[in-house]
Amino acid sequence: MIFLNTAMQEGVIILVVGLLIVFTSLLLLFVVFQFLAPFILKTTIKRKGRKNGEGVESSGPKYDSGEEMAAAAAAIYLFLEDAHDEENTIITIDKASKNYSPWSSKIYVTHNLHHR
Repeated sequence: MIFLNTAMQEGVIILVVGLLIVFTSLLLLFVVFQFLAPFILKTTIKRKGRKNGEGVESSGPKYDSGEEMAAAAAAIYLFLEDAHDEENTIITIDKASKNYSPWSSKIYVTHNLHHR
């Protein structure tokens, strides 16, 4: 095993194996979600229709009336406008007075003369 003599070559092998495992699992998840999920969804809808004693319904989309849509749009508009009310544009900055504290002073850290 001349190829595995150095730690660098072992690290490269571990890297390659790890990358292969990660990308293979990502590819497998992609295949499952891309191709298997719609199939499961269709079979679930068919089973649900059979349990209720109904066939698979293929009627057109049901739309709400114009009054309901207008009421919903007005409610959303009023909610968003209430969230963005005008604020006071006057900014005041007060200087905070700080008392001296040796705990916050950096001079003791930078001028430490104790040698260990």
